[in-house]
Amino acid sequence: MKVISGIFKGRKILFLKKGDIRPTKNIVKRSIFDSLNEWIIGKEVLDIFAGTGALGIEAISRGAKKVVFVESMREAVKVIRKNVENLQLKNVEIIKGDVGKVLKYLEDRKFDLVIADPPYEYSEKMLGKLLEKIGSEILKEEGIIVVEYSAKKKLPEIKGLKVYRSKKYGNTSITFLRKENEK
Repeated sequence: MKVISGIFKGRKILFLKKGDIRPTKNIVKRSIFDSLNEWIIGKEVLDIFAGTGALGIEAISRGAKKVVFVESMREAVKVIRKNVENLQLKNVEIIKGDVGKVLKYLEDRKFDLVIADPPYEYSEKMLGKLLEKIGSEILKEEGIIVVEYSAKKKLPEIKGLKVYRSKKYGNTSITFLRKENEK
């Protein structure tokens, strides 16, 4: 797996070959970050269900100011640390823990972009509640949430957030959300 664009383009990223970890396909990564284009420059990013950190690393490569990675699997956190070390990334924070519990720790911080790539078996109801909490508590007013999830599932309506873009790639869907008061 490699970084697909930006200052780290072509650099290798370590990944886990484990059932719970599903690397984001390059076509999906490219779609997410090409959609964000130059908007991401200087932004603060929260990468939840970070896996090996590939999406957060792509954000840094494309100009994000800071990325906070949240991952609950010990092995995945080790891989994120190794990737951060190998790329000599600055302005990153890695938090090991359950996303729901970590959000309480992050309540006093605000993020421009939240990337959520939960396991495909993560329940739609739990994801909806989690995204509602993110939208109401830690997403900046002009912020964006990008969710990658199974195309077999339907993202529930989320109080306070509206879909402004959605796309399907095989068995993967990506949806971009903003606060309802945003354009």
